[in-house]
Amino acid sequence: MPSSQDVRFTFSSTADIAFEVVSFELSEGISELFCLNVELISESANADFATLLDKPATLTLFQGGQPVRYVHGLISQFEQGKTGFRRTWYRARIEPELARANLQSDWRIFQQRSVPQILQQLFKDRHWGACTQRLTEPHQTREFCVQAGELDLAFYQRLAAEEGLLSIYQHSEAGHSLILADHIATFGILQDEPLVYAPNPGGDPAQPALHSFTYREHVRSSEQTQRDYTFTHPRYNLEQQEQAMHLDHQSSGYERYDYPGRYKHDNAGKPFTRTRLLALRSDARTVEVTGDDARLVPGLAFDMVGHPREDMNIGWRAVHIHHSGQQHTALEEESADSRVGTRYNLTATLIPDTLQWQAPLLPKPCIEGPQIATVVGPANEEIYCDEHARVRLQFPWDREDRNDDRSSCWVRVCQSWAGAGWGHVALPRIGQEVLVAFLHGDPDQPMVMGRSYHAINRTPYKLPEFKAISPIRSKELHGQRHNELRLDDTHGQISATLMTDHQHTALNTG
Repeated sequence: MPSSQDVRFTFSSTADIAFEVVSFELSEGISELFCLNVELISESANADFATLLDKPATLTLFQGGQPVRYVHGLISQFEQGKTGFRRTWYRARIEPELARANLQSDWRIFQQRSVPQILQQLFKDRHWGACTQRLTEPHQTREFCVQAGELDLAFYQRLAAEEGLLSIYQHSEAGHSLILADHIATFGILQDEPLVYAPNPGGDPAQPALHSFTYREHVRSSEQTQRDYTFTHPRYNLEQQEQAMHLDHQSSGYERYDYPGRYKHDNAGKPFTRTRLLALRSDARTVEVTGDDARLVPGLAFDMVGHPREDMNIGWRAVHIHHSGQQHTALEEESADSRVGTRYNLTATLIPDTLQWQAPLLPKPCIEGPQIATVVGPANEEIYCDEHARVRLQFPWDREDRNDDRSSCWVRVCQSWAGAGWGHVALPRIGQEVLVAFLHGDPDQPMVMGRSYHAINRTPYKLPEFKAISPIRSKELHGQRHNELRLDDTHGQISATLMTDHQHTALNTG
């Protein structure tokens, strides 16, 4: 085992000049984007930003002369600082390819796809790099899933958290890839020797180890209950409940009740409820450690030895790590700190490796007002509906512009009167403009609330000339004739007329 501070850091990039590492800070975690900030120095004062910005770079950590860790990503920020006796200072920020998703947004509809399928398509369409899915559970198809103006990154992270999908990064000298899993144990274990807990009162420790260990428990919600509504089973409340495990040290009576649960079937509601409870309890049992063993990475389980409490010498898993390193020897005569040598340290948050863990849920966009849409359907149809009087819609923001029966899911239509086999039904026809609201502001739950005229679809009678007339006029299917009920409220000559273009018949009253 090498000495704990027998360490060295190197930096490689696509630039045609060489850099030495002065210091770095790396933040990473499960279901987080890693962020590496590196302070560099070079004998060249002429770094070409075009060969660096948005290009790949790699930080390598050596311990005992062997590379124990690579951090690969794209340079998202680069800056040039002062020039000293012989060297120039630079700073670089390295992030994963997925970080570019924070620069893009969209309005987009996904239909009849599971969340893993949606994310797979996003990675392909947006060129977010390599992504491997390790799935052990079935994932329900979502009938209608809308990216409602969200940043691509927010949409990706929200869907992954809702579905209980976790991610970590795997790095090599030449690249990095995202691992997406629905069970934390899928990430695997650290194959080498156990990590050692060795509190160090002073001086350099003999080998890389964990030097402080603080165990902590929080009182958190112990039960998650949810309900929702679906018009296909209006008398069923879709209630789901999930009780937390490992409640030895707290009450079991802290219930979290949410409505709506954002699901329409029990087979979707049960995993949603479990995922939300795990997210609420993500920090119920944690450990904060410091140390200098660079083998520690997020997601991978490891065994620990050396703690005076035997029940702490168990398997653990890091959910977040902050690394820092100083290599002042690179400064040579530029700084008095060059005599300090090279140091590497980390702080990390751990959980027992037997626990399930989920990332905190993220808020879903809320569409506060109604939107305009157009009724669509197959070619050569005028009325297109299903057994529930639902229609398909084309939203003006949807850039796929299908304008057919694939443009949206079936969307319910609010009628003026509705009962059990009685009421009023007027189906929106293809080409009509409709006003769409969203239940609970949920972009995945549109509902037609009204209809409106526009410059092409004009009123039956010219306005304001015939403003006293209130007609109800229908149109012959695949024809041009009409049926009409006309109420004329003209002063002194009010009347009501029921008429049809068939046989040109009319019934007049008044």
